[in-house]
Amino acid sequence: MHNTLRNKNIRVFKLIFSIVLIFGISLGLYVFNQYLRIEADQSTRTNESHNQRLAFASEQLSSEVEDVDDIIKKISTSPQVQLFTETTNSRNRTALENMFYFIMKNENVYSQIRYLNEAGIEQIRVNSTQNSIERIPSTQLENKSKRPYFLYAQQLKKGEIGTWPVDIDVKNGQISKPIQSSLRIMTPVYHQSVRQGYIVVNLSVTNILNTFDEMQSENFITRIIDENGNILASDNPSEVLSHLIAGAEQYNLKNTVPILWQQILSSDEGRLTTDDKTYSYTELGLNEVYAHLGKYIVITTPTSSAYVVEQKKNLFIIASLLLLLLLGVSGYIFKLYNNHENNLMSEQLMEAAFNGVAGVIITDKHYKLIKTNQQFVRVSGFTHNELIGEPLSKLNFHLSQAEITDIEHYLQQGCWQGEIMGQNKLGDDYALMARIQVLRNGLGAVEKYVITFTDITQRKHLEEKLRKQSESDPLTGLWNRRKFDNELNSLSLFTKRYPNAQACLGIIDIDHFKNINDTYGHDIGDLALTNLAELLIVQCRETDLFARVGGEEFALLMPNTSIEHAHEVLNRLKDVIQSSNILPFTISGGIAKITGDAALAYKHADIALYSAKKAGRNLIKQFDASSSEHKAKLAIVSHQRYPNANDDMVISQ
Repeated sequence: MHNTLRNKNIRVFKLIFSIVLIFGISLGLYVFNQYLRIEADQSTRTNESHNQRLAFASEQLSSEVEDVDDIIKKISTSPQVQLFTETTNSRNRTALENMFYFIMKNENVYSQIRYLNEAGIEQIRVNSTQNSIERIPSTQLENKSKRPYFLYAQQLKKGEIGTWPVDIDVKNGQISKPIQSSLRIMTPVYHQSVRQGYIVVNLSVTNILNTFDEMQSENFITRIIDENGNILASDNPSEVLSHLIAGAEQYNLKNTVPILWQQILSSDEGRLTTDDKTYSYTELGLNEVYAHLGKYIVITTPTSSAYVVEQKKNLFIIASLLLLLLLGVSGYIFKLYNNHENNLMSEQLMEAAFNGVAGVIITDKHYKLIKTNQQFVRVSGFTHNELIGEPLSKLNFHLSQAEITDIEHYLQQGCWQGEIMGQNKLGDDYALMARIQVLRNGLGAVEKYVITFTDITQRKHLEEKLRKQSESDPLTGLWNRRKFDNELNSLSLFTKRYPNAQACLGIIDIDHFKNINDTYGHDIGDLALTNLAELLIVQCRETDLFARVGGEEFALLMPNTSIEHAHEVLNRLKDVIQSSNILPFTISGGIAKITGDAALAYKHADIALYSAKKAGRNLIKQFDASSSEHKAKLAIVSHQRYPNANDDMVISQ
């Protein structure tokens, strides 16, 4: 007996050891894969963030170059500059100085804008600091005739823009603190073909770098590098233009990171990862004029962030705890596994039933029905025996492929809820507010789908009835003015988007309708309106839309119809009414093309209707833009709407 118990314990020990070993190996593989995933995610995030940063920086820099090129051209040819060169008085000086001031106020990438006369003496200068924009008094203006950039500017031709290499920004003779790097951009100013002076703009490379802040984070360092590896701008101000500052520590890429510099020289763009940093770079590719702005953009981030280090640490802590936990619960897991599976499935089924409102459908993982309740039998018209074992498609749900794909996407997350339209066994439509829940086993595999629903068919019918009532004329049953305006706007937008598309608008009016009401009473007047509405339904095409838009006024929208064809349609309708014994009246009508302006199209048709009535009624007229009568009428209507417009503008509308 002792041996039997011992052997049993050995078997149990072997079983537990085997379980622990299997789980231990699985856990080790999991930890290893998670470690690789953390590394891969870090690499992916780094690559994506670097690519986004480089793309944004390059695009922003190119945009700034285009803007400054446009600005300096506009400044050099502006009326303020021309007036100042022609007459140098205080009024013209103030006007030009104000223009410089507002440009710098709206564009913070400029650190200085100046106007130098032909001798190189500053006439106007506006400086920008971190806190303010200041106009420099005349007493502080300087002679720049000996400065190298001015000598270079004298060589520029009319209309030519030149740049001088990036230099340290100096204001009022003092180096800006912190160090600001600027690119001087200049162009000559002419008056009556005689050179009068120069516009010189200091473009702050440091401020351009600051415009990248929306893609910035505390881990990023962005640098603009010239072709020699010198740092022209950087998020670290201490290293900017250090090669120009005597006694300063030299920061040059070819010296600080030589392996990166060699890679930059061999390729236009790329990435380098070292033990502690990741570098990405790209060549700016600026045109020859703005090449001094920089040759490359280089961004730097730490190779491993504190977040990744913390993730790895947490991973190993969790793995250790799980391994210890396995030693204590492996036997207990096997003992309770089958009961747990059965209880879990029962709880999920009960939860799904309680979450449902009335009807229930249960399918297997292949969407074949395995159970329904009486509520769904009532809605669908099928019996239980007709449904069990059948695919869900037999229920005639009206779902497009796109809707099915969307539902499957949500089911991957466990649940979907929404409206489903369907058709019962007798062919009648129904609407359901449904909820689909996924039931999974302990391993995460799909076992069943539970669909719970409430019948909202009556609510949908009521909504549709109310919608039709809101869009219909209660007397004639035609569309009302609200619906007509919506359709006219839609058709107008369509013709605006597709200029080759033809569409027309017709407005008809019962002639002397007031006499009908006065002579025979309003009941007969209403009968005349309903008879005309019935005739419109019979005579017009299925593609046409007609509505009652006023008392005795009706309108027709005729898509894909030329003005000539529309004229034939309304003439035929007029003739039918004239020859009818049932309709003892005549109609007049106006036709106009529908363009991108719906209100204007309606105005044209109304003017044509007015012209038909004026000409004696029982006529169909089309709007003629060349007609003096139509021009005059349009001008009168437009003046009422635009009382301050001049006559030529009104008629052109």
